[in-house]
Amino acid sequence: MFDINYLLQAFGYHNLRDFSTTVFKLFYAPKLKIIIPVVITAGTASELVEKFIGINLICVVAFVLLCCAEFQTGLKASIKIKGEKVRSRKMGRMIFKIGVYMYILFILNSFASSLKGDILGVEINPFGWLYYIVLSWIIVQMLISYLENLSILGYKEASGIKGVILRKFNKWFEFDGSKDADNFPGNQI
Repeated sequence: MFDINYLLQAFGYHNLRDFSTTVFKLFYAPKLKIIIPVVITAGTASELVEKFIGINLICVVAFVLLCCAEFQTGLKASIKIKGEKVRSRKMGRMIFKIGVYMYILFILNSFASSLKGDILGVEINPFGWLYYIVLSWIIVQMLISYLENLSILGYKEASGIKGVILRKFNKWFEFDGSKDADNFPGNQI
C-alpha cells in the first residue's frame, strides 16, 4: 500500500496536513471568508478595467490619486489663497471629470481594439496611437494643474517643474493659453 506521508517526509514534511498548510496557506488563513471575495473582486475589477479602458488597474489607481491630489491642492489653494468657501459642487466636479476622462478612454480603447487594419502586412491602427496621445494629454494636463496648485500654495519647485513641462509640451499642445489661435494653419485665410 502507498503511504503519502512517507513520500512527503522524504521532502521534509511531517505529514499531509503539514504539506497542505505550507503549500496552500491561503486556504488555512483565519480570515478566509474575507480574503477570497476581496481577491476575486480585485481580480475581476482589474480585468474589466484593463479590457474596457485599456490600462491596468494600478495605472487607473495612480490616475485617480493624481486627480484626488489635484482636487485637494486646488481646494487648499481656493480656501487659503483666494478665500473662497468650500462647496459640495467641487467634489462632484472632480468625480464628473474622472468619469468623463474614463469615458473618453473607454471609447478610444474600444475603437483601438476593434478597428485594426492590415495594409501589405503592416498593421494599421490609427485609434491605437490616438488613444495613447489622449491618455498622455490627460495625464500631463492633470499634472500641470496639480503643479499650478502647489505653486499657488508656495512650493517654488512646483512652479519650475511646471515651466519645464509647459515649454516642452507647448510645441504641440496649448496648456497655458500662450498660443495664438490665429497662427494655426486651419485658421488662416
